[in-house]
Amino acid sequence: MKIFLDTSTLAKRYMQEPGSEELEDLFSSVVKEVFVSTLAFAEFAAAIGRKLRKKEILEESAAKAMRELEKDWHGLFIKIPLTEDLATSAASLAIQYPLKGADAVHLASAAAIDADLFVVSDDLLISAAEKIGIKPYNPAAGPFRR
Repeated sequence: MKIFLDTSTLAKRYMQEPGSEELEDLFSSVVKEVFVSTLAFAEFAAAIGRKLRKKEILEESAAKAMRELEKDWHGLFIKIPLTEDLATSAASLAIQYPLKGADAVHLASAAAIDADLFVVSDDLLISAAEKIGIKPYNPAAGPFRR
C-alpha cells in the first residue's frame, strides 16, 4: 500500500499524540511505501521550535524527535519535491477548497503519486481529499479499517 503522510500526521510518529499508536499499527501492518512532501521537514522543525518556545516539550525530547525524523528522512520516506507543476496543482486546490498553502501542497503531492491512502489529521484536508477521490485516514479517529 502506498501512503502519503502530511506533517501533522508525521509528527505523531515522533511525539506521543492522539493517533500515534494507530499510526504505528498502520506502519507495521499495511504500509509498503511511505511518501512525504519535502516541505514536511521544515514544517516539522517549525512545529518543534514552537513547542520548545511554548515550553510544551523539553530540549531533549525535541532533539530526539529531530534525530528520529532525520533517520527516517534518509531511509524510510520517499520524498516528493515541490516542483513548479506541483505548486500549480496546489494553488488550484487552495483556490477550490478552504486549505492553507502547505496543506494544498500535501494534497497535491498525494494526488500526484496516486496515493492509496492519505494519512491526515485536519478535517478540511480530509474533506478536500475525499472530494478529489483520495481516501483519507485520520489515525486519531481510531484504528485503520480497509
